[in-house]
Order: sequence, then C-alpha cells, then structure tokens
Amino acid sequence: MDTVTFIAQALRQVQVRLLGTCEGMTQEQVLWRPTSYSNNIGFILWHMARAEDYSTNRIRGQVDETLWATQGWHREFNQPVDAPDPGDKMGLQSLPIPHLETLLAYSNAAHNQTQEFLKSLTAEDLDVPLDPSQPQRTVAVSLRHMITHKNNHHGQIDYIRGLQEENWDLPPGTGAVLPPSQR
Repeated sequence: MDTVTFIAQALRQVQVRLLGTCEGMTQEQVLWRPTSYSNNIGFILWHMARAEDYSTNRIRGQVDETLWATQGWHREFNQPVDAPDPGDKMGLQSLPIPHLETLLAYSNAAHNQTQEFLKSLTAEDLDVPLDPSQPQRTVAVSLRHMITHKNNHHGQIDYIRGLQEENWDLPPGTGAVLPPSQR
C-alpha cells in the first residue's frame, strides 16, 4: 500500500468511527458538559470539522477557500464567516452549537474535501514544505497531525458518550479494519 492511500484510509477510518459514535445521539447529549468548563460533544465536532477544513486548505495553499466561507457553512451554524478560529477555545465556547445533523454534515463535507484532495497527491508531494522558510513542516507532517488530531478528539467524544450512557460501547463494525465498502 502506498503512503497516500494509507493516509486516506486512516482518515476514512476515523470518520466511519466518528459517525458510528454519533449515531442515535440526542441533542441533549450533544450539548451536555461533564463539568461547566468542559467541552461538549457539539463543540468538539465543530472544532474537528473546522480544523480539518482549514488544514486541508492550508496544505493546498488556499487558506481563503475553506468550505466554512465558500460554501456558507458559517450561515448553517448561524455564525459570522470570521467566527473564532477553530483553535480559539475560549472564543468558540461562547458560540451556539447547532443540531447534530448540521455538525455531521459539515464534518462529512470537510472529510470529503480532504479525501478528494488526497486523490491528487503523490508520494513525492508528501515531502513538500508548506512554507519554504519552515522546511520541516511538510505536507506529510500536516497530514499526520490531522490524523492525530481527529483521533484524539474522537476519543474525547467516545469518553463523553461513555459518561452519558453506562452501557454505551464503540459502535459494532467500527473496529480496527475498515468495512470493505469504505476501503
């Protein structure tokens, strides 16, 4: 398996598991916070999607072309196009969280955008620096960060689901191997 395919499958696996984790979730669960200063699942989903959208466009060299802005996702979230950056936790916690369907639709749009971008990459492209003044920050490093970022936050969502439902477990069929239809 080539490296780009491996990256695409790793990101696809996280998305499949994320959708499985969110299946059957109520809006009350989306908004529930373990403590008053904790993130809720809705915030984490929003942050994950917005970060993937931004990161994919940064890697492509088209930061101003995020789906958030160009496809009007900011309107779907009832937020200004210049809503706080996805890394601005304090600014984001003050924003309203939309319904789960909107969160997952944006997540899927960002994921699909990334998958389409990955189809255009070659193994050689992975070693290209995003900025020549920082040669260590390559396309591969950025994609590795994206995989880690999504996995970390998906784990948080799994954990919060477990706090909410004593008998909740990872969704069946979302284990270590992608279902054949997702490969």
